[in-house]
Amino acid sequence: MAVASAASCSYPTDETPYPGACAPLVPIAWTPSGDSVDVPTDVVIKVTFNDYPDPDEVRSGNLLLTTSFFWVPGTYSVDLINKQATLRPWRPLVRQLGYSIHLRPAIRSLAGCPGTVAEREFRTGDGPAGVPEAPSATMADVQDIFDRRCGGGGCHLDTAQPPGEGSCLAAPAAGLSLCARDAWAALVQVPSRQTDALPLVDVSDSARSYLLRKLLPATADGGPIAGVVGQREPPGPPLPDNELRIVAAWIDAGAPR
Repeated sequence: MAVASAASCSYPTDETPYPGACAPLVPIAWTPSGDSVDVPTDVVIKVTFNDYPDPDEVRSGNLLLTTSFFWVPGTYSVDLINKQATLRPWRPLVRQLGYSIHLRPAIRSLAGCPGTVAEREFRTGDGPAGVPEAPSATMADVQDIFDRRCGGGGCHLDTAQPPGEGSCLAAPAAGLSLCARDAWAALVQVPSRQTDALPLVDVSDSARSYLLRKLLPATADGGPIAGVVGQREPPGPPLPDNELRIVAAWIDAGAPR
């Protein structure tokens, strides 16, 4: 939801959620927690922070899983809504074996604030517990949010009209039409007008999708997170967590049409 050019679709603000010196990016929760025993061999390592971690910094070398002298490879991702970095090992861990999680200060926040060094240890149990399926959402689920929250004073669609083609605007704010006819093509793998570093929707990667970053509040009722140009969208109260999770789940599921 790009910054609108019309006054009714945007509001000026000089508020910054990051005044003064950078506060360090600090881990506040771990999965598994330190010194855990009988951890399932299919565990997904998760580190939750006090601020939004930069997904470009979450990679091997900055978040490591080791046992003795051996490094355990895996895939990395970031859940911005939970402010969480995730490491999913490529294969099940060895039963009844000790492991260490190493966090390096190279993981910075989206605001560029430095990270910290931290480590946790755990021991596996006798087998897997089963990893739940990732949540999924459809374009229809996301469109329902657009229809209710992204019209405003005729910003990205015409809420005075019933949802559908009749709600499309000839000149939507910032050129971004979010009516049902246009929304998917206007978002998926389309470069943001506000930054050339991110598409509005990066298929299967919500953390690198400018759309989600534009929706996230720096505080519960606050302005935009670091790296977002202009205001947080939509104007007024931020989307509740359950609606943010619908948007993220749709993107991470491949942004199906």
